[in-house]
Amino acid sequence: MLLTVLRAFQGRLRWIKIKRKYNVDSDNVYVIMLPDSDRTFNEIALNHIDDFLSYRKANKVVILTTDEWVFDNAHNFSNCIKAVEQITLRDYYYYRNYCYYYYYSFSDQFIMMSLQDLYGKRLALAEGVSGIEKTDMACMALYIIRNWSKKEACMHG
Repeated sequence: MLLTVLRAFQGRLRWIKIKRKYNVDSDNVYVIMLPDSDRTFNEIALNHIDDFLSYRKANKVVILTTDEWVFDNAHNFSNCIKAVEQITLRDYYYYRNYCYYYYYSFSDQFIMMSLQDLYGKRLALAEGVSGIEKTDMACMALYIIRNWSKKEACMHG
């Protein structure tokens, strides 16, 4: 338990650093983390950046990623991307612990898009159910649509 709290604290320190570096609060900036190496999923997410910012009435987005392809190509998808930072797996792990410890709600301006971790594991259950594709899952993750349970996936599948 103590180790989880310490890791969550490390995640908090990283979040505060990002918030200050990019003026997240004052400039109405969102931070989207793309930790998976699923190029299709990441590409779909990046294609929806402008729609997302319009929906949230936000100005810019900062992308945090562990994936080299996202780091190299994200700026090609939108002029509203303020920055792309490649983070280490350890940094990602700290953010993940921070999300877990605070039940993901430490900031409305932080969105983790993953099909492998936290809520993403549940989201991945939706693929193929009633015709749901990765595009739908990326939008569910980006717009923070929650509460997809394994039971519901089994009932529909």
